Amino acid sequence: MKIFTSCVAQKYGEIKADISQIKEPSFNSTFNKWRELTKGKKPALDVYRGYSWEFIKSISSNVPIQVISAGYGVIDVNKLIVPYKITFSNKFFDKGDITIPTFGMSHQETNLKWFNKLTPKVTWDDTEITIITCNPDYLNLLNIPKSDNIILLNNYKLTRLSKWLGSGSHAISNRFAKFIVEEYPNLKGNKELKSLFNDLNKKYGEPLRTKRTSVTDDFIIEWATSGKGLQQLRDKGYSCSHQRFTRLQDKEWVKNNPNGKFTVNFKKLKN
Repeated sequence: MKIFTSCVAQKYGEIKADISQIKEPSFNSTFNKWRELTKGKKPALDVYRGYSWEFIKSISSNVPIQVISAGYGVIDVNKLIVPYKITFSNKFFDKGDITIPTFGMSHQETNLKWFNKLTPKVTWDDTEITIITCNPDYLNLLNIPKSDNIILLNNYKLTRLSKWLGSGSHAISNRFAKFIVEEYPNLKGNKELKSLFNDLNKKYGEPLRTKRTSVTDDFIIEWATSGKGLQQLRDKGYSCSHQRFTRLQDKEWVKNNPNGKFTVNFKKLKN
C-alpha cells in the first residue's frame, strides 16, 4: 500500500523560490530559472505544514508516500526540497498570484506542460494498493488507470463521515487515508473499500450540509481581524477553506495589503 497526495500551500521556513518573482521572457527560461532556485535542502515531509498535512505526516512511517507538487512534480516524501510558492490551482488565490506564467497558453495547457517537464512519466503498479488523495486541479494532470487496486478517494462522499472522523471537509481525504492505513492496512481494493464505506456511512454518516454562502477575501479579513475564527465563520453558513482562512488571517498579509483595512457591511451581505 502507498499514498499519493497533493502538496500543501503552507511551508516551514523562508520561501526560497517564488514563481511570481521570476520575470523571464519565455516558458522554458522560466522553468530553467525555477529549477535553479529549487535545489533541495530539507525533506519534503518536514517542509510542508498545516492541519491537512499532519494526517499524511502521521502515517509516513507506515507506508510510502508520493507527493504531486507544482514545484517539483511527483516526488517521494523524503526528497530534499526548499520552501516555495507556486501552485497548479488558482482557486484560493488571486489569479496570477502564484500560478505558472502562461505565455499565451490556457491555464490547463500551462499546468500540463509544466508538470510534464517536471515528471515526464508517472508509472502505476497494477498490483500494489494506491490510495490517491489529490485535489481535482492536480488529479487532472495524472493519467490514472481504472483499476481496483487504485483507490481515488474523491469518488467517495467522505464528507458524510467528517464529524465521526473529526476532520474538516478540506482535509477529509487525508484523514480517511490515515484511517485506512492504520485500521485496514491489508485492504484489497475499491470493491472492499466500497463495502466498508457503505457500512461506515450507515453507522456514522450524516447528511451533507446545504450549500454555504460564498464570501470575498475582504469579508474574511474583516472577520479574522475582529478576532473571530474559522469555525465561527462556518457556523454562520459561510464557505471558506482552512488554507484560505489561514492565509488571510496572517497579520503581515493584512498589514502589507495596499488597500489597508477593509470595511464590510455584514448585515447587507447576510441578507
